[in-house]
Amino acid sequence: MSAQWVTSEAGLPHTDEPVEFVLDGRDVPLVGTYAQQTFWSRWSSYDVQRVRTWRSADSGSFAAASAC
Repeated sequence: MSAQWVTSEAGLPHTDEPVEFVLDGRDVPLVGTYAQQTFWSRWSSYDVQRVRTWRSADSGSFAAASAC
């Protein structure tokens, strides 16, 4: 079962937690981690203010994104 989406205003993930997150103005989630008040994807980093929603990533989606 997939985790529920959480708004960044409601709460933030634990440090180094694998997450899926959606940026403001976008519809497709990115896969990455959360650390140091920043959401990190393979290609870039995003301030909390740019992230609309997030959810914990299952290990399968995180591993698939890391392999790319």
